[in-house]
Amino acid sequence: MNADDPAVDEDLAQRDLVRRGYDELADTYAAERGSNENDVLLDRLRADAPPGRVFDAGCGDGESVLATLVDDRPVVGLDVSREQATRANAVPPGTVVQGDMTALPFADDTVAAVTAFYSIIHVPAAETPDVYEEFARVLRPGGVALVTTGTEDWAGRNDDWLAGGAPMEWDILGLERSTELLEAAGFEVYETVGVVDGLGDDERETRLVDADSDDAEKLFLFARLTS
Repeated sequence: MNADDPAVDEDLAQRDLVRRGYDELADTYAAERGSNENDVLLDRLRADAPPGRVFDAGCGDGESVLATLVDDRPVVGLDVSREQATRANAVPPGTVVQGDMTALPFADDTVAAVTAFYSIIHVPAAETPDVYEEFARVLRPGGVALVTTGTEDWAGRNDDWLAGGAPMEWDILGLERSTELLEAAGFEVYETVGVVDGLGDDERETRLVDADSDDAEKLFLFARLTS
């Protein structure tokens, strides 16, 4: 993509807005984002992934994934938000960095599994192929990726996210497009799980459902690196 392309500026602006949003709303997000669906998914990840290190992309404060897995496996994390990365470093000290999922600061073939809970949905759609290619690069053959996607394509912005006074943006790809991009990067999607996302809604809890349920708002995809 040409550096003079207006789309480049738009993507940079979106990444900066997401970074600032998670910096400013770190306390609010930690209070709102429950982890009650994570144990089932991470148990499956433990069973499916080969032995070795787990990398959490968009790790937030580390409580959703890193804190759950740190006693079982070596873990590393990355988050676009400096505040979130700083907090996450208290879980596995010194193993979380601030960075960009399109250019991971890890060597090739060095992790057994990658998780991306509610993080790729903030990446500009034009850059999502780069993210999946980076996941494939750092994973060892046979490694597993567990990522959150949409049930359908959707992009939008909330200028007062979680009633916290900071804006947030999403660029969510649905199942069909997400599967195409994962396959293009060398993955095989072998399981899809639906989720009702209760974030920011006091009247309901986040819960897992069948992928084809009408209640499913987002999806978790399990994908294995095959090439």
